[in-house]
Amino acid sequence: MSHVARSVRHAGGLYRRVLRKPPHPIQRLEHEVEHLHEVEQRGEAGETPFIALAGVFLFLLPIFCFLAGVAFAAYYITK
Repeated sequence: MSHVARSVRHAGGLYRRVLRKPPHPIQRLEHEVEHLHEVEQRGEAGETPFIALAGVFLFLLPIFCFLAGVAFAAYYITK
């Protein structure tokens, strides 16, 4: 087997390993998030307001971090 053929086979194995389905813990986490969304939509649990607030918080957190980073960068660039 030539060096090029071994390299192609090795790269193909790496791509298969990297691009396969996500591991099981991530899938379980996705199902749990879907379940919490369903519970929130139906309003069947006492924790519904907390689920909704956590969703809003997790949505706004990256936006706040980005804007804070831009503000700090602008401050240090102009200083």
